[in-house]
Amino acid sequence: MQNEFMNFQEAAKRKIKEMKDSGDVDMIVRTSVLLEEDCMTIFKSFNGKAPEFVGHIQNLLDEELKIVHGESEMKPIVNSNGAVSLLNDLEGSFFALTVREIQQIIQNIDKLTIKVGDQYDYQRLTQEDLHRKTNQFRNRAANTSEAECQQFEVMRTNCNQTLQMLHNQILKLLSDIMSLLEAGKRYIQDAFDCVVKEIDEWKDNQRYCMISGRPPPSLDIIERNTSTLIDILISNCGYYIRLQDQVNDKPEFKARLHTWYNEHTTLIGTIISRCFIVDQQPPQVMKKDTRFSASVRIIAGERWGLALKQPTIKVCLINADQAHRVLYALNKSNDISQIHRCGEVSNGEKMMEYSSMTKTVSLNFKNLVLRKLNRTTDRRACELVTEEKFAVYFQCTVNMPYKDTYQLSEVVKTLHAISLPVTVIVHGSQSPAAEATIFWDNCFAPPNREAFNHPGAHPWGQLKDRINDLFHKMTERPLKTEALAYLGTKVLNVDDTKDIDNHLVTWQAFAKDTLKKPSERSFTFWDWMYSCIDLIKKHFLPMWKDDLILGFISKARTEALLKAPTTQPNNFLLRFSDSTQGMISISYITAENQIKNLIYTAKDLQKHGLAERILDPPVYKFLYPNIAKETKFQKYYRQVQEEVPGYERDLIKAHVQLEQQQYESPTTPQHYDMISSSEFNDSFLMETMDYDMSNLLPAFDQRPNSNNGPVVSQQQQQQQQHPVHHHPQHPQQQQRPQQQVVVGAADRARMQPGNPRKRLNPLSERNILP
Repeated sequence: MQNEFMNFQEAAKRKIKEMKDSGDVDMIVRTSVLLEEDCMTIFKSFNGKAPEFVGHIQNLLDEELKIVHGESEMKPIVNSNGAVSLLNDLEGSFFALTVREIQQIIQNIDKLTIKVGDQYDYQRLTQEDLHRKTNQFRNRAANTSEAECQQFEVMRTNCNQTLQMLHNQILKLLSDIMSLLEAGKRYIQDAFDCVVKEIDEWKDNQRYCMISGRPPPSLDIIERNTSTLIDILISNCGYYIRLQDQVNDKPEFKARLHTWYNEHTTLIGTIISRCFIVDQQPPQVMKKDTRFSASVRIIAGERWGLALKQPTIKVCLINADQAHRVLYALNKSNDISQIHRCGEVSNGEKMMEYSSMTKTVSLNFKNLVLRKLNRTTDRRACELVTEEKFAVYFQCTVNMPYKDTYQLSEVVKTLHAISLPVTVIVHGSQSPAAEATIFWDNCFAPPNREAFNHPGAHPWGQLKDRINDLFHKMTERPLKTEALAYLGTKVLNVDDTKDIDNHLVTWQAFAKDTLKKPSERSFTFWDWMYSCIDLIKKHFLPMWKDDLILGFISKARTEALLKAPTTQPNNFLLRFSDSTQGMISISYITAENQIKNLIYTAKDLQKHGLAERILDPPVYKFLYPNIAKETKFQKYYRQVQEEVPGYERDLIKAHVQLEQQQYESPTTPQHYDMISSSEFNDSFLMETMDYDMSNLLPAFDQRPNSNNGPVVSQQQQQQQQHPVHHHPQHPQQQQRPQQQVVVGAADRARMQPGNPRKRLNPLSERNILP
């Protein structure tokens, strides 16, 4: 481990030299210098993981070289646990280096300020002494000798020379101080840009985390860096007060000092505006008259003097135009005029709270409710209400810290913060379309945008990563490469996956146009994909997490897998239907090498679970490829019920029975074998665990005839009137799922012959377990 680390250290030195020689990029050079200083500290974090450590640093250094040559952009990187990666840590080290430079300049300014103060005091005392001696000489001028007059002239000449020397020294010191202040201002601007960049990147990461479900990065580093910057800005304001006496009679230095001070206070006002953030976003699909929560925070609030006097936050809903004004003002550091709200939020006014444990000033709204909403009057601007974007708007007013001590020009500051875009719905059926609007916005919103608009087309390579993050968040399992490629062919309406990542996907194709392959459908790509996610979450999430369901795979690929030479008969796999929304299909291969497909809706799976439908029928033996189904699905079988003394249990079992007719699906081409179990209630088989079914069938629908003749069942009467003609079995014959109902003892008693008091419907819902 030690040898590998030493090798890395030498490699780091070589990389640092290469970066220094490659170009004068100030940030990269400073960051690289700190890399060598922090080697031992980082080494401790990777103790025992030398290969991972060396590979990680090597990748980061290569990325920095790309940045130097303009081949890449530095993007925020978030680990799987939500922590900021080492690249952002190095950015923090750049901030630390800048602060060191500022502190060194401040130390030099302090020394020069003390020195100029001493020189100024010596000059003032010399002037006062000369003025006092001059007055004394004038009072006794009539009684002074010529020698005394000459002595006075010598003394005055020496004092004037001393005063001139002191004046020149003070001018030189003031020039040095102003040069240091202006040099320090450049470093402070670098530190300010670093803090603002960290806050903006944190907001972008928060937006990405709304897709992936990961927690946003911690604000601890930003809180620390912002507090350090505020301390520097506030303390530097003291130089303006300390140097005012020295520059009052020096117009040039007075103008320079005043300009420096105005720029300094502007940075203070800007940074406090940036510090007001929404740290916990409200739901982005918001339902009217439904409670929601959100949280706001003022970064480094203690430094702003808000620990003793917390501001009051007001909340309302604004439309996209108002949000544009707020974002523009925040990016340009401009004031915002009156905001016109378009929605009233109940419980939206509350005072912020200070936590002495975490040293933070924040507020968590737990019971916000949107009561009224005024949508845009121009309906052409938004075709659907689910595409109209709003934002939750937060506002507060704070008193600037040390406004009296340092004579700040801005005494009161109004802070503004807006949430990520939200859509407002009034019915649950609007949720999928609203989710599509929010998902697309979170994926492709540019940083620091001035409105909620974004480019309309993006490469599939970017979109598939965001879709993968969405599945990881919603179903706790990412998609495989083959599944993502299949989704790409669906949304792009292509067959070949070659170079598919570079194809552009438009919003129209993603959420508005209906699917075209394998034939014209009545639903969009998003509707189909969203219904699959909903089906997973509600009916077989554990099986999906255990990778038992292929899901997104084409029919042709399914047949190729099942008909492979190594695949045994009665192998099956599970895939989502691409011809209907929210349905899962079980495809299996028979002993005659034929592919059969059965399809189940959410309603079917609610009555009888997917594991039961797989384990009960004997035609399903192996989960592709050749895995005994019991080893994978037995733990999900939920037929077992607790025994209740004095009662018997009803059980439901699924059967796959070969029918005597071919089922032609009106919604699928080429007579595709897709049969819903909900369509075959008349084909349910009745059997019991301890009672022969043949004894029960004559008991159903027994009715005594008027002539006291033999009892004929209704089924026998129908067969006599309409005899069934059996045809030879078709090679493409369908198989339909059959359900078995076990009849309880009470119902058996009522079905005994000679007891026709109450008919029993064998298909009644009370006999079928949900």
